[in-house]
Amino acid sequence: MKHALIALLILVVAAPATAGLYDTQRLNTLYKMEINGIRAYDDGDYKTAFKYLSDTASKGLKESQYLLSIMFMQGQGTNKSILFGLAWLGVACESGNEEWQKTFDTMYQALNTAQRSMVDEKIKAYAEKYGSDTQGVTCAKRTAVGSRNFELRCAKSQGTYPDYDIELALTR
Repeated sequence: MKHALIALLILVVAAPATAGLYDTQRLNTLYKMEINGIRAYDDGDYKTAFKYLSDTASKGLKESQYLLSIMFMQGQGTNKSILFGLAWLGVACESGNEEWQKTFDTMYQALNTAQRSMVDEKIKAYAEKYGSDTQGVTCAKRTAVGSRNFELRCAKSQGTYPDYDIELALTR
């Protein structure tokens, strides 16, 4: 009995805070939150943008992850952290966005070996929680409507996915 209780406690502690069912209604709400976050960011209201984008980034939305990376690197609406910023950018790069990847590569190359190791560890941890596979996000290049140009579109699929909070400070 004692071992069963310990095993149950370990499962509860190791599990994410919640798991959410993402049906059409919840997905629409999530996309509206992202739009509100992007608007707040564009308006320079970084505190509001951070509130929205940190939530939607944690659900796997790639544009939110990209903007959150910029906010961390610039200290916009949160404490400045190059480590967190590069980790979010690394996860956002799962989308295949070439511009984001070039930015990441340029910044990563400027790091020393120890810094790269820290960034690599953080990206791995973030990908396990907020990455495309964990959060049911797929990205594809599509022809833009009325154009020959391609655009990258990412979407979260309906289903049940874990909900994790984002970290705001390094824990030791």
